[in-house]
Amino acid sequence: MKKSIRKFLAAVLVVSTMLILAPTVSMAETAVEPITSQQENEIMPRFTYIADALCDLEINGTTATVDCWVAGQYGEATKAKVIAELQVKNGSSWLPVAIWTDTQDNYKASVKEDKSVVTGHTYRVKATFTVWEGSQSEERIFFTNEVTA
Repeated sequence: MKKSIRKFLAAVLVVSTMLILAPTVSMAETAVEPITSQQENEIMPRFTYIADALCDLEINGTTATVDCWVAGQYGEATKAKVIAELQVKNGSSWLPVAIWTDTQDNYKASVKEDKSVVTGHTYRVKATFTVWEGSQSEERIFFTNEVTA
């Protein structure tokens, strides 16, 4: 009986030691290079053709205001497009309420629209941004935060 208790305690000790040391060993193997002051001050591009984009949803009372825009590199972008889709939450799904589009043969496009909403419902905006440079394009999809009317 004493032998089996000793074996059990030895096994618990071995497993405990492994659990305690495993994170330490894995952390020791992960080397992270420090950021130099030059890298800290550099602005790294996030996208190829999209220079900047923003989409905002505000709800005041029963009016939702959707404000979305995209900009490509000035002088380089040849076309820009925004598709803003106001969505309402229905269970675990999102259903479209309204869709607005702006396409410009320019470096920027924007949508700013109002829509009546129902109090107590939760809304968000799905924004699709596209920028072209000649025949090449880049598209990104963003979602705003959820807002309850």
